Amino acid sequence: MKNYLIGIILLVLAFFLLWRQGAQQMDLARQDANRTVPAEPAYNAADPNVTISNPTVFPESNATPVLPVEKPVVLGLEQNVTALETPYSSLVFSNHTGGLREVVLNKHDRLSKGYRMIHQGDPLLSLTFEDENGRELKGIIPNPRAFRLIEKTQGKVLYRWESPGALRIEREYIREGNSTYVFDHKTSITNLGSNPLAFERLRLHLGSAFQIPRLYNPFDGSETYLNVGYYNSGAPLAEGCSCAKCSNRIDGEEEEFFQYNEMGATGKMETRKLSLARWACVNNQFFVSIVRPVTDLSNAWVSGRNVKRSDSTPEAEIKGVEGGLSFPVGLIQPNQTKSFEFQVYAGPKDYVGLTELGSDQKKVMQFGVFWWISEPFSWMLNKLRGFLGNYGLAIIALTILVKLLLWPLTAKATRSQKKMQALQGPMGKLKEKHKGNPSKLNQEMMKFYKENKVNPFAGCWPILIQIPIFLGMFWMLRSAAELYGQSFLWASDLSEQDSISVQQGFSINLLPLLMVATQWYQMKLNPMQMGPDMSDAARINAKMMRFMPFMFLIFLYFFSSALVLYWTVQNLMTIFQTLITKRDPLPSELAQPIDSGSASEDEDETPARLELSDEERRYRNLMGLRAKGPVDGKQLEKNYQERLLNYSEGKLSQMSPSKKEQALEKKDRLEKAYQFLLDRVDKHS
Repeated sequence: MKNYLIGIILLVLAFFLLWRQGAQQMDLARQDANRTVPAEPAYNAADPNVTISNPTVFPESNATPVLPVEKPVVLGLEQNVTALETPYSSLVFSNHTGGLREVVLNKHDRLSKGYRMIHQGDPLLSLTFEDENGRELKGIIPNPRAFRLIEKTQGKVLYRWESPGALRIEREYIREGNSTYVFDHKTSITNLGSNPLAFERLRLHLGSAFQIPRLYNPFDGSETYLNVGYYNSGAPLAEGCSCAKCSNRIDGEEEEFFQYNEMGATGKMETRKLSLARWACVNNQFFVSIVRPVTDLSNAWVSGRNVKRSDSTPEAEIKGVEGGLSFPVGLIQPNQTKSFEFQVYAGPKDYVGLTELGSDQKKVMQFGVFWWISEPFSWMLNKLRGFLGNYGLAIIALTILVKLLLWPLTAKATRSQKKMQALQGPMGKLKEKHKGNPSKLNQEMMKFYKENKVNPFAGCWPILIQIPIFLGMFWMLRSAAELYGQSFLWASDLSEQDSISVQQGFSINLLPLLMVATQWYQMKLNPMQMGPDMSDAARINAKMMRFMPFMFLIFLYFFSSALVLYWTVQNLMTIFQTLITKRDPLPSELAQPIDSGSASEDEDETPARLELSDEERRYRNLMGLRAKGPVDGKQLEKNYQERLLNYSEGKLSQMSPSKKEQALEKKDRLEKAYQFLLDRVDKHS
């Protein structure tokens, strides 16, 4: 009882320290709120003080590198137009470069809660011309952002900017009525002049992604989900570490994702140069914008930087990231049009939907090294939800199915543990006999295990298998947009903590408490035998295992209720399996080590074994007796007197009060075991 009291005190202290850490982080956030990453100065065409830089001139003698700028064009107010609506989402277009200012996601199908993907600053798919050093060329054409809406129908939107007799840029968007979160985009650049035009590079804005408001979690900050990523389908470039394959990042060889806190001191990621860009993206925890060229782009560059949303306050800072995809344009002859086509996905991180798109776009789920577990789990979870109608029930059903698949292995491990517990006494004698000869002891122990058909490592297999399953489930549930806003029982959002109350900024969660209760009871069903022959190291390990449920409580308390629900149901299934397996008798008689002193040489090697209760088997272990046949009264008396010497008055007087109290408790258990087994001797005599 004292150990549990100490554990509870330490648990309360741990939660207090975590709460203090959260308060300190909020104070630091308020202090740093004004120290934002400096934004690049925006070009204002109406500012007379702005000078137009000269871009690099291409070597072609008959090429016109820039268009003459005779008069600045005032941009004017932004004009937004909502179009291309489907039951899944609607797109909000801006006349500033003809990009998308916002994508409004509707509550529909597998998305249980609506969401607005706002792109502040440059809109999604806005255009910027660059030189070969990645510097923006603001004077290459007079303010390309003032586009005119030319066509708006149910399935098509067309924006156009034109300089008569010089250049035309068209932005075309097409979306089929039955599409989910996908639409097609084409940017066309036409030379209307009589001389060739040379453009170095064109950057397509990938949009921006911001934190989703979450409850405080000291182990999993929401900024870790803010990423700028890409997929390189070609070979790594020889110049520097310019792709994931040579930068040796853990996200994968072809795909690479840069988190908010990986952007460096300047708040900008190092530009990544890809031989063949299959797609590039910007995402937060549950939503992503993916820009995929219809044909993989060669010599593409991916850039990104940290931003803060415009409505951030010192008390509520909203972090974000934005990115860009740059590619060569080259020479455009008179009356020639160059077109660049893209497929754009702007929606939830839904594994099933992303898999259907192909082109490895499912990689944005970032399942990590356990993708081979997370992917089938995600597929099965959606299948079960389609059958049961709720993701909470689907998680329960998925957990039960996984547990049933592992049932034969865990049942075998439980039986092996029962055998090992029954053999603690004889193994202790064997260790005592050969304690000065380790090699001989190992030989005798292996022989002993073989005779009794016991695998000492069998009990480890369920734990070893459960680790990748747990991690695979963790990576799958942490980014599953299907769980966003999905309610179950008292949890209003399975992607969030199952908060029933918030006190002083600290969420009171019920499900983690139920989880630790089930795990504690599960361990009570499989107690570690603390026999007199157990080593000190084994005793310390056994006591540490008793605190494992509370360690899980500290870790899982702040994570999504979906993950805690999975672990709770897993514990309940383990309890159910343990109760069933415990009823099974041991399959065969257990042998004894040579010269154990517990049986004579001419004793029958295979006597009929009495069926023992768990209580009697435990007492026999404590007294160092065989787990078969009737109790030997002489051996019982001998072993009892030997063990009783450890608790003599002389030894007890030399102990500290706490040690003495523990020794007296052990003496009471010894006397209880002795009296219990003595009754068995009298009963069978």
